[in-house]
Amino acid sequence: MELIDIVWLKRDLRLQDHAPLAMACQSGRRTLVCYCFEPSLLNDPHLHSSHQRFIVESLADLSGQLKQQGLSLQVFWCDFITLLESLSENFILQNLYSHEEIGVMSTFQRDQAVARWCRTHGVHWQEIPQYAVQRGHRGRSGWRAFADQFLKQPCCQVQLKQLTTLQLQSEHRAYSLKCQQLPRLWLSRNPHYQPGGEQAAQQQLQHFIDERLEQYSFHISKPHSSRQFSSRLSPYLAYGNLSVRSVLHALKPLPASRHRRAFYSRMRWHCHFVQKFESDCRIEFEPLNPAYQRLLAEHQQQLDPVQQQEFFAAWAEGQTGLPLVDACMRALLSTGFVNFRMRAMLVSVACHHLQLDWKAVALHLAQHFLDFDPGIHYPQIQMQAGMTGFNTLRIYNPVQQSLKQDAETRFITEFVPELRDFPTALRHQPWLMTPLEAQMFADFAEGYVKPVVDIQATGRAARERLWRWRESPAVQAAVPRLLRTQVSGFSAQQLASAQE
Repeated sequence: MELIDIVWLKRDLRLQDHAPLAMACQSGRRTLVCYCFEPSLLNDPHLHSSHQRFIVESLADLSGQLKQQGLSLQVFWCDFITLLESLSENFILQNLYSHEEIGVMSTFQRDQAVARWCRTHGVHWQEIPQYAVQRGHRGRSGWRAFADQFLKQPCCQVQLKQLTTLQLQSEHRAYSLKCQQLPRLWLSRNPHYQPGGEQAAQQQLQHFIDERLEQYSFHISKPHSSRQFSSRLSPYLAYGNLSVRSVLHALKPLPASRHRRAFYSRMRWHCHFVQKFESDCRIEFEPLNPAYQRLLAEHQQQLDPVQQQEFFAAWAEGQTGLPLVDACMRALLSTGFVNFRMRAMLVSVACHHLQLDWKAVALHLAQHFLDFDPGIHYPQIQMQAGMTGFNTLRIYNPVQQSLKQDAETRFITEFVPELRDFPTALRHQPWLMTPLEAQMFADFAEGYVKPVVDIQATGRAARERLWRWRESPAVQAAVPRLLRTQVSGFSAQQLASAQE
C-alpha cells in the first residue's frame, strides 16, 4: 500500500504562513489536504450557523486557490477518527500534520482520541503552534521571551509547486465519507456578516493598513465608528484565514504612531489571553478563582428563577429597555460584531446588574460572536464577570457609556429604531420622559419596553456584593497561587491600555 501524509485543517484555513502545509510540501509523498465537518462536534452549544457559514466560505476560497495550482482540498462529513480508519484500509498513513487547536472541551477530547489512535496505529502526528502559546506552560516565567521569539520568526513559506495532493477514487472507503451536501443555511450569503476566506482577510488587512489604521485609536471604543475604523480582523484570526505573525509582519514597515502601537499591543494581547486559557482550560466551566464557585452558587439560590429567565430573555433578545445594551445585542444578533468595550458592557450588565449565570451568558455570546475564539472568550468572560479576585472590577453603567461613546445616538437609533423620533437626550434615557413629553411621544413611547431594572440601584448593589466577595478570606487566599500560575506577558499599564 502507498505511504501518504495528511494535512488536517481546523482553525487554520489559509495557505500563507501555514507550517503543516509547508512540511507536507517537503515530504515528497502524496498528501491528503482535508477538513472534516464532525457530527460529534456539531452539537457543541458554542456553535452557530454563522460560524459554519464563515467556515464554508473559507473552505471555498481555499479550494479555489488550490485548484489554480492543480491541487485539491477534500471536505468530509465524518468524525476525524472515522476518516483515519477508512484511509488506513487503502493507504499506510505516515505523517499527520496539523496546527495545535486551543479549543473548547469537546475539541480537546476529540484531539486526545486522535492522539491515542495515532499512537496505536503508528502514525506520526506533528502538531505545530500557530499562536505564541506553549502547551503545558504554567506560570509567569519565560512566556514573554517565548512570545517575542515566536512572533519575530519569519512567516512559513509554503512551496505548493512541490506538493502533490491525493485524489480519492470511488472504490476507496473514504470516498463515501466526502461531504455531498451542506445545510442550506450554511450556504446562504448574509451581507450583514463579514465574508470568510483568506483572500477576504488579506483585503481587509490591506484596507485597514492603507485607509483606517491612522484613525484606529480615536474610534476603537465607539460602537458606531468602530465598525468602520477598527481592524475587523478578529474573525479571520479566529478561523486562521490570517496568522497573528503575518499581521504583525505587515505592520513592521509602517512608521511609528500611537495607532500602530495600540493595534500592535492588541495583537500581542491576543496570544497572551489564549495562553491563559491553554494554561487553565477549566475556566470554560468554573470560575478562575475557585472561591467564587460557592459564592455564586449561594447567591443564585437567593434569586427568583422565573425572574432570572425573564431577565435572560430580555438581555439575549435586546429588550432590556436600556438603549445602548439593546442596541449592542441587536447589532450582535444581526451582524456578529460589536466592539470590545461594548462586549465588556454586555457581560457586566448581564452578570452584575441582572445577576445572570455567567455560563449561560458566555454561551449566548459565543454563539453570536462571529469571531468566537475560546482562548479569548473565556478569559475575558472571567475578567468582566469579576471572578478572578485580582483583576479590576468593571461594573459598567450603560447610560454613562451611551453618553460618552454614542453621544449623538447614531448607534442606538440604527439598532433601536423605536427611539428614532425621540429627542437625543431621551434616546439615552427614555424613562426620564416628563408627563408632557409622554403625551407628545405617546405613540412612540409604547413601542419601546420599560427598563427591566433600575440601573443605579443594581449598580450600587453589585459594587457592594462584588467588593464583599473579593475581600473575603477564601477569595484572597487563592490569589497568590493564581498570580504565580497565570502567565504574564504585559505590564499592568500595557494590559490596561490594551483593554481600553
